[in-house]
Amino acid sequence: MTVSTNTDPALASALARFDRLAAERGIAVQPDVPLAPMTTLRVGGPADRLAEPRTRDELLAVLEVARFTELPWLVIGNGSDLVVADAGVRGLVIRNRARALTIDGNLVTADAGTPMALLVKRAAAAGLAGLEWGIAVPGTLGGAVWANAGAHGSEISDVLTFVEAWDPSRGEQHRFPNAECRFGYRESRFKHEPQIVLSAVLELTAGDLPAAVAERITAFQAQRQATQPLAEQNAGSVFRNPPGDHAGRLIDVAGLKGLRVGTASVSTRHANFIVTDRGGRAADVRQLAEEVRRVVRDSAGVQLEYEIEFVGAWEGDR
Repeated sequence: MTVSTNTDPALASALARFDRLAAERGIAVQPDVPLAPMTTLRVGGPADRLAEPRTRDELLAVLEVARFTELPWLVIGNGSDLVVADAGVRGLVIRNRARALTIDGNLVTADAGTPMALLVKRAAAAGLAGLEWGIAVPGTLGGAVWANAGAHGSEISDVLTFVEAWDPSRGEQHRFPNAECRFGYRESRFKHEPQIVLSAVLELTAGDLPAAVAERITAFQAQRQATQPLAEQNAGSVFRNPPGDHAGRLIDVAGLKGLRVGTASVSTRHANFIVTDRGGRAADVRQLAEEVRRVVRDSAGVQLEYEIEFVGAWEGDR
């Protein structure tokens, strides 16, 4: 996705082509936009270009222009699982703000940019159960599908029926039933293919009183507030849980709570969270995370795998 330097002539040419075509088509694009405020970790540099489509049609329009001009691009939602490099992201960042949402019986259809919290509350107001756990997922529906996000023993794949996605190789839209999404623990086909999630259809359980659903949501919220460092800048769980264990337990047992590298530290409330100071550096987060992996590997013999995503122009990346 990234190019090593801002002065890359191929990138400069693609940016110029993109700017011209976007202007011709009336697509709003901003240059050199800081991305740190658009992530929950609040670190990282700027995007060469930023587009914020607010409808599915606008999203498809900007994707088509990026495809036609061969400009590297990255789609983000709420930025809750992202660590953006201090040098930023080369090319185009598309912040998906498309949030159309409809409820028909027990089926909920929503755009990928819909925040999970909004989705959970709308479903609850309609008396639909089965998504209450989603209040603990700070991202969007698209990110939840992409990573098969979950909490409290449930995952988005438990309630998903179809995903609509866009294929950049052909510029075509496709519909994938649940069985074709290749869901696994924090995995889906969308992590390994260039398909962009546009929307999803969820099948929930009808019949509950809205008050009963809301009560369960409140309980999940309270548990999250009691166990996670929500008042501090963080990107959610840093590592996936290894089979039969929890990453947070392994990090805690290794004595790493409070470990600090520059502006980043392991949370003292939940060991599987890294928190940052105001004005923090992404490089500190990455160095700290690698140190945590090393210590856990040496002490427990377990190689922790990342749940967060490192994106952008990282020094030393190829």
